[in-house]
Amino acid sequence: MATSAEMSGTVQQIESIIQTIESKIEVSSQQHSPASNSSSTKSEDSGLDDGPKKSVTSTVSAKPISRKSSRMSQSSGVSLPPVLEQLEHMIISDDWLGNETTTPVGLKQHVQVAKTRSREGQKLSELGRTLVTSASLKSYIDLLSSHHRQSIASWLYGSVNHVFSNLFRFSDSQVYCSDPEATISLSIRNGIGHAIKLALKSSYGTDYATKGWKAFVEQGAPVVYVSPALHMDVSSYLASEFGIADVTILPKLESDLSEIEGRIDHQQFEKILDEDLAAGKKPLILIGVVGTTILGQNDMISKILEIREKKAHFWLHITGQAIAALTFREPNNVLVHVLSQVDSMTFPIALWLGIPSAPVVTLHKSVEGYKASYREKLDSLPWWVASSYLSGKKIVDMIENAFLLSKVMLKGLSAIPEVEIVGVENPVDFANRVYKSKYTAPTVLIFKYNYVSIKNAIQHHKDLIQKNEDHDAISIAEKTLQDELEYGDYLNAWLRDGLLPESQALGIDTIELGGNYGIAFRFCPLEHAATFSSHIDHVQRFVRKLTDIMRIVESTVAAKLKFSELKDDFPSLVLLPIRNWAGIGAVCYIPSIVKETNPEDWNAIQKQQISHLNLELVHQLKSVDAAFSSGDCTRYGVSCVKFGMLSDVKDLHNLVLMVSDKGKEIENSQQYLDSLADLIRQGIEAANEALRKENDQRLQNEGMMRQLPIMGSLVNWWSPLTPESQNIRGRAFNLKTGEMQETDVLFKSKKNSDVTPPKTKNETPQIPHEPSATKLEEEPSQSSSEGEATVAEEVTSSSEETKPAIAAESA
Repeated sequence: MATSAEMSGTVQQIESIIQTIESKIEVSSQQHSPASNSSSTKSEDSGLDDGPKKSVTSTVSAKPISRKSSRMSQSSGVSLPPVLEQLEHMIISDDWLGNETTTPVGLKQHVQVAKTRSREGQKLSELGRTLVTSASLKSYIDLLSSHHRQSIASWLYGSVNHVFSNLFRFSDSQVYCSDPEATISLSIRNGIGHAIKLALKSSYGTDYATKGWKAFVEQGAPVVYVSPALHMDVSSYLASEFGIADVTILPKLESDLSEIEGRIDHQQFEKILDEDLAAGKKPLILIGVVGTTILGQNDMISKILEIREKKAHFWLHITGQAIAALTFREPNNVLVHVLSQVDSMTFPIALWLGIPSAPVVTLHKSVEGYKASYREKLDSLPWWVASSYLSGKKIVDMIENAFLLSKVMLKGLSAIPEVEIVGVENPVDFANRVYKSKYTAPTVLIFKYNYVSIKNAIQHHKDLIQKNEDHDAISIAEKTLQDELEYGDYLNAWLRDGLLPESQALGIDTIELGGNYGIAFRFCPLEHAATFSSHIDHVQRFVRKLTDIMRIVESTVAAKLKFSELKDDFPSLVLLPIRNWAGIGAVCYIPSIVKETNPEDWNAIQKQQISHLNLELVHQLKSVDAAFSSGDCTRYGVSCVKFGMLSDVKDLHNLVLMVSDKGKEIENSQQYLDSLADLIRQGIEAANEALRKENDQRLQNEGMMRQLPIMGSLVNWWSPLTPESQNIRGRAFNLKTGEMQETDVLFKSKKNSDVTPPKTKNETPQIPHEPSATKLEEEPSQSSSEGEATVAEEVTSSSEETKPAIAAESA
């Protein structure tokens, strides 16, 4: 039996180790924070090469056991054995890790930031430290005498049983705490595995324990039915753990949302059940979901209970977030009546309460012949600590607060017509019914920007298919639909970035729904409210911010529809398709020297000229309005001017006018004309050089005799030259294309080569176009001297009068 001094000393040492580790992690995080540059220590993640890293074994064994390390620990007030110092060092820092996993090029300088962020928010509360300490004391309890430790485990187990049975209104139940796994999903899977173990014992009795798989042969092979809403692969787990091969994923109930997340079709389940019974199989268990993770839907447990009563008995197990509603002070009577008839339920209550290191809980009805083992009883220790620390009232308050946040968020979102709540047809009516307590607040809310063009494109595509239109029309409709879906995702991604500060306090993130739904926001207060200490003020701030930012999105979408209508008013601008962009769109300013050429026929030099002019145009526009940015049009291979988000659709015409005028200003500027004149001069010099080389080659081919006055005539009479050799082809430099051409192929088409334009960022700025930015600033007329103006006029007039091709032929 342990003495009081030993027990007290053990607890103090564990708590001291935890406090030391937390303090050192906090200091390390401050030293490696991106905002802190006071540290002079060279980091291996600074981009410099610190030489080859030491191996894991040598690093771990060398550092912690040194006397220096021991003195450091003693100086911090904690005297640790070398092996615990080694463990402490491994927990505090991950610098000892080897270089087995290579860091991608370009990401090395961000590794330390990732390390620091991975330690953020891990400082334990008083309850967290108590749970960690209790987990260590579990091993201490194992050292006690058999009767002593069995008594402790039984007392803890009985206490936790009583708490959870009353809390979830599940009378005559027993508790099972899943073994901790890397993720909550795996821990829930362990809870499901325990339910299957109980179902096997209930269905096959002692034969399964004594005969194993032979019991399946004698009494029929077990069949496990799984809800389509269970986002977990249990087939391989059941096959390896229990030898069960028949795992049936039940069909989905057909609905508009079934492609996102489905519920059990109970009519199809009844047919499958009849087929399995006729085949001599034995229905073992059905795993249902109440409160799915995406849409918060419920399987129709009442219908499944009716089928079980009529057809055959099987174990009914449920999981999901709606189980939390059983803990309300005034729960829904129908919900309590239905869920109290199931055989077992698994729920991650530690996640709902924001408690670290606590296992997932499974409540189940008593099974004849089953008795919890000592280890299973002792595993309830963390929940005895948590329930004693929080009390049942505090647990109920935290869960009810999460549902209250969901109710307030639903009310706020329903008041914004531009927001679509996925799965809710009439948000205003539904919110009113929730506030009147006719419905329980949803466990999860999925919402997004209501982009009407997507729904119109979907309906148009369906109409064409139903009318059996030609394949080309359907293909065009599919392409339009995909473009609209893509743009809708860009808009929601822009919203995500703009709402990031308000979203963090609520744990709101974005998910990919798939199908025709794309990206959406997910709000699940049960998972995050306790962890982030979320309250109603956070929800109200988020709704206010969403309302303000939604006006910008609406103005941008309206401006995008009018964008193409302005192209006739500005012939120098060409609308270009652009990807990965939530703004209004993109245009390309076309210089007058290239205007007559079709964009499909632009060659390499023309693309380069256009790209350089538009990059300079963006540079000047950004000094006036930061919402402008440069982009790349992959279709034509040129740089373009991208319009960002717009706060008022009335400013669209002025913005486009500003782009057109700025482009003309750059095109007519002295710098641009000088570059054009330099291009012409280089072309003429290249033409002369080509003619000189051709003339030298001709003289070499004709020979010396043909160049002599009298002898040349005699040689030419005796052996005349062919017309091909006498034809001297001139050279032409095309101002529109910037290419050197031979005069005999001047008017022949030439296949253009592709040129990769300069790469630019493809992110929509959060700052929209401001109305004040659309006002053009007057350029001072005295900025250039009279001489410069005269030169500009001469160059302009000469460039306008010059023909497209300047030919330089030899005399």
